[in-house]
Amino acid sequence: MQNPVEYEVAHGFLGCDDWQDPRIDEEAGRWVLLAQFDSEDAAGMMWGDCGSLYWLIRPEDLAAGRFERAMFTWQCS
Repeated sequence: MQNPVEYEVAHGFLGCDDWQDPRIDEEAGRWVLLAQFDSEDAAGMMWGDCGSLYWLIRPEDLAAGRFERAMFTWQCS
């Protein structure tokens, strides 16, 4: 909806203050989308202004069933 969610998760995971930090590009490539839930007015699910919820996880954590290592972010239009 706005920016690639992989970059948002990488930024949060690294805990860096600078969005220009070169580590963000590399870290973003380590995450894959696990689940996405979009707003749906008819179902009574609305996050912000027609937003979406995203959970991302690293492939090795997914393969090992380590879902507690998944990261969450959300965006709205």
